[in-house]
Amino acid sequence: MAAAGVQASDAPPAAPALPGAAPPLASAEQRVAQSASIGRLLYLFDRAAWTSTDAVTATVPKDQLTGVGGYVVELADPQTLRVTYYRGAGDAARAFFVADVRAGQVVRKELLATPVALSADQAILARARTVAAARAVERGYKPCTAFPFNTVVLPSRNGGPIAVYLLSAMPDATTYPMGGNYRVVVASDGSVVASRPYTVSCLNVPIPKLPAGAKPVGVTVTHLLDPVPTEIHVFASYSLRMPVIVATSDKQVWVVQGSSITPAKLK
Repeated sequence: MAAAGVQASDAPPAAPALPGAAPPLASAEQRVAQSASIGRLLYLFDRAAWTSTDAVTATVPKDQLTGVGGYVVELADPQTLRVTYYRGAGDAARAFFVADVRAGQVVRKELLATPVALSADQAILARARTVAAARAVERGYKPCTAFPFNTVVLPSRNGGPIAVYLLSAMPDATTYPMGGNYRVVVASDGSVVASRPYTVSCLNVPIPKLPAGAKPVGVTVTHLLDPVPTEIHVFASYSLRMPVIVATSDKQVWVVQGSSITPAKLK
């Protein structure tokens, strides 16, 4: 979904330090770098998920799609994300379909003749997904559209915490949900380290409809919970294929264009 000016490099980056583990007194520069890195990772993992979903529905007979428990996305190699779909939950979870996604395209897909148990790493990711869903219910986290959350689980670095993002799905091509997005950080033992919303209310932003050949200036939002733009703004810029202009609580205005986050030059 990236276009000229807002491009996500096709090579997935190495897993960055998780925001939940960042020093509480991180500088603005550190927080901006973290938002840029994680936002890009979010976009790449989410893109791999929805791209591979098309492969699942095209390959797996419809009567065999019932009971799907979820999926996990992992780095297969520096250029490839591997999406594994499973049925069941916990120790009973069994992988039944695997797709490799490179440069936003499915390059390999396999319907397993015999479902297999998830690997240890996959089981940890699947459990984090389940824990985050339970935390959302506990905290009253709800999407800002009529659709279920899009869930992105980012693998941990060296066995550390796992960040699970619960993102409101776009209802159509005319509106983008800036609200209804949450992060739950889950420890390797399945306990919740931290959780947060990214807005205090729903904020569905109209997407500008432009004539052919026109270049979008971007969409503008106000963000009061952080002093700098977050990974959610980076994710939105990639998803919308246009800049997101963010006004923060200290009256600073930022331009988020893909993973580029810079102070706006006000005239």
